[in-house]
Amino acid sequence: MNGKNFRKPFGNFFIKKSLQLRITIQIFFVFLICVLATTGSFTHIYNSKSKQGNFYYMSNNITEDLQLKSILGIVLPPVIAAELVAVLFAFGIGLFSSRKIAVPVYKIEKWATRLQNGKLNTTLTFREEDRLSELTVQCNAAVDYYRQILGEIKAHTENISQNSAQPQTVLQHSTRIKEIFNQIEL
Repeated sequence: MNGKNFRKPFGNFFIKKSLQLRITIQIFFVFLICVLATTGSFTHIYNSKSKQGNFYYMSNNITEDLQLKSILGIVLPPVIAAELVAVLFAFGIGLFSSRKIAVPVYKIEKWATRLQNGKLNTTLTFREEDRLSELTVQCNAAVDYYRQILGEIKAHTENISQNSAQPQTVLQHSTRIKEIFNQIEL
């Protein structure tokens, strides 16, 4: 292999499994509650109207009388089928929207771990440029700032060690290091 990072969209679908499952389940339950409320209200309306006789159609011609005694048997199965399809769509929406949240969280965790291990040359990047661009810019600017400060401290300590016989130079560089540390709240 040439060291390229190959994507596995289905193999890595659950990159943050617990977070993604929580989000998917929440979306699924909200949608399921909506489906149950719709079905319940439809059934309630049907039952109240059928007791009053409002769902029955009778023509003026006795031979052409069409009495729909069970409109629920005609209307409810397609409604339930449509709601089952909607529940499946809700589950799919939950899966994909949870991934849209989990991937940035995963990347930020990996970026923070690299920083914690002292790798200040790391940058935070996302393929979706406009969604998290402000966060990316701020995080990378913070790392650049601390990289610059630590670079200055490193340069001053190297100068101190190289010029340890010259007290005036050591004093200048140590004063500059103190000024740098005064900029940082510890």
